Amino acid sequence: MGNITLKLTDETISSLRKDFDAFLRVSLKLDPHFATPSFEDFLRAKLLDNMVPLTENAVQRMLQGGQYAWAKRTLDKEFPDVVAILMRQAAQFGFGFASRPEWTPDELAKQCRDWATAIVNEAQADESLIDPLASQIKSAAQDIQALEEQMQTPAWRLSESLRQRIYEAKLACESSTGSVARERLGELRGLLRLAITHGAFQKQEAQQIMEYMRLLKPEIFVEEPDDMFTRLASWLRNFFSPPARNVPQRQSR
Repeated sequence: MGNITLKLTDETISSLRKDFDAFLRVSLKLDPHFATPSFEDFLRAKLLDNMVPLTENAVQRMLQGGQYAWAKRTLDKEFPDVVAILMRQAAQFGFGFASRPEWTPDELAKQCRDWATAIVNEAQADESLIDPLASQIKSAAQDIQALEEQMQTPAWRLSESLRQRIYEAKLACESSTGSVARERLGELRGLLRLAITHGAFQKQEAQQIMEYMRLLKPEIFVEEPDDMFTRLASWLRNFFSPPARNVPQRQSR
């Protein structure tokens, strides 16, 4: 870099000093934290007839070491924590944050990191926030079935109703005999198929119930002979069986 030596009169130097003092006075009045340049930098800008580098340098130093830099570092540091607080408090106000139930832990971790990466990239934030944000998302996510139970959604209420009906049908099948037990077994089978379809029962769980009933009452798994005497016996049984009476409930006052 070349050097230029200037020989100026005292009057010129005094005039430049006044301009420099006026520049500092106006700048500090607009912003008390303005990073003031040196007199040499001011002279260089005057010689080049370009004062922009002075303000650009001041703004850069302000962003790197001033209160604005502190605010930015604080926001960058606490951003993942803000997301965690948002997700954690959601349940207190009737909201939920769920993940797919079929995801393995590795798949869940990958999806959380992909989502965190998309958030950070769109916000044009520091890439160092990706891993903390992904960890907060993973810790805050709930299984969708657990969330449905917590919020008592219509799907959860249907599942609970099916499970209760299956329990009642199982008890009725255990306490019945003959054709009535076979009818209860058919009802139990139908309810189990419906529960598996709606996710209220796992297939293995339903198989265990049927295996238990087969061990308890193997005779009801053998089909009754479909002849005239069997039909007559079934008709007589239904004819002489008293119908169920609905007892009206008293309304509490």
